[in-house]
Amino acid sequence: MRITRGIMAVVVVLSAGVLAGAAPAASPFTVVNGSIQPATGTPRPPSGTHATLWHNASYATISVPGAGRLVVGAIGDHCDGWPTLRVKVGGDPVGEITVTSATDYGSYPVGGELPEGRHDVRIELVNDRYTGTCDRNAHLAYVRTQPPVIDTRFAFAVVPDTQEEVLTAGDARLRQRVDWLVAQRAALDLRFVAHSGDVVNYDTADHVQYERARAALRPLETAGMPYTLAIGNHDTQSAGPGGELRRPAGQLLRDTTVFNRYFTAARFGAVGGQFEAGKVDNAYATYTAGGVRWLVLSLELWPRRAAVAWAQSVVAAHPRHNVVIVTHHYLESDATIGQSAGYGSTSPQYVFDNLVAKYPNIRFVFSGHTGTAASRVDTGVHGNRVYSFLQTFHSRRTNPVRLVEIDTAAQSLRTWIYAPHTDEDFPAHERTYAGIDLLR
Repeated sequence: MRITRGIMAVVVVLSAGVLAGAAPAASPFTVVNGSIQPATGTPRPPSGTHATLWHNASYATISVPGAGRLVVGAIGDHCDGWPTLRVKVGGDPVGEITVTSATDYGSYPVGGELPEGRHDVRIELVNDRYTGTCDRNAHLAYVRTQPPVIDTRFAFAVVPDTQEEVLTAGDARLRQRVDWLVAQRAALDLRFVAHSGDVVNYDTADHVQYERARAALRPLETAGMPYTLAIGNHDTQSAGPGGELRRPAGQLLRDTTVFNRYFTAARFGAVGGQFEAGKVDNAYATYTAGGVRWLVLSLELWPRRAAVAWAQSVVAAHPRHNVVIVTHHYLESDATIGQSAGYGSTSPQYVFDNLVAKYPNIRFVFSGHTGTAASRVDTGVHGNRVYSFLQTFHSRRTNPVRLVEIDTAAQSLRTWIYAPHTDEDFPAHERTYAGIDLLR
């Protein structure tokens, strides 16, 4: 196997039935009614013996590993027009190529994208016009898989506390933000939307704030854009009218019955697992972007130790995923890690010590709850850097959203905050980082 500029090339050289430079070896060409001939023209690789097809009935087969589009290297005799080769995978035709070179084994892509695996490829000569003076044959030098070119730059969004945006029927800021994100999907290559909690302010008998929030978020579902919502204190029954604290606060903090009635794993679109059946209080979603794997883990506010233990098991079970944790309270307004468990079970510092710092694949933590916006960088016990961002705002006039752009080739991150309602930027909170150590 030879790796060249990110393209996996399985080069077939039929010299004594051995693949030159290939490890592990693939099966050589099997030729029916054709022959194995010394290389002619300017073959790739430059020496060895190659399969030769002629007389229409001739074909060659080979087993090719990898994913992507097939590429065939061939030259042909053009004395009576260029030869055409039909390519089949697993017995099914995937396309034809016309060889347009008598001197150079050109790279001829054929067919659509193949999944990862080993593929049985058959190449047939389909329009040979053999005469006594013209043996219009084709020499095959190699068949390989060429993975698609990956766009290494993409973005995801984190929506801060929206509790002020669902209090009245005429407030369209949450829906406007969501519509803007959907409209910017292509321009930003937006792959995921997370919410850091306090979707609503408090519950009422008619659950009208939940109704408004669900309606405002529906365009994400219509567009098929995966999203998750972390649960804030105002999304639980611990928040009463006006947002005041109800008693017993600790017990009511875990009552998320109404929230889970309006927002489910099915609505989110990409949830791969939950701590408790039928509840999104602690859940994770996975997706692939920039050629790498991502896991977004939503963790309950001031989590129970059992919830943290579950989160540990999820991260440990996905060692090649780059993990993004979203929880309502983690950073304070001065960018320090919170020390209080509030009226919950464990503190943000406990989450850092027992989850964030322990695993080498945890990359980001996003939170809200307090302050306006802040950020910090920590180093985990394995030497990995963890980038944490606070975005809260509690705005009564606009609708900020944090955008995060990742370039997996450059291993870089750029994040900024924009409010579509007022067309407003927040340059004080823009950050750029290099060397973010992404797993592939």
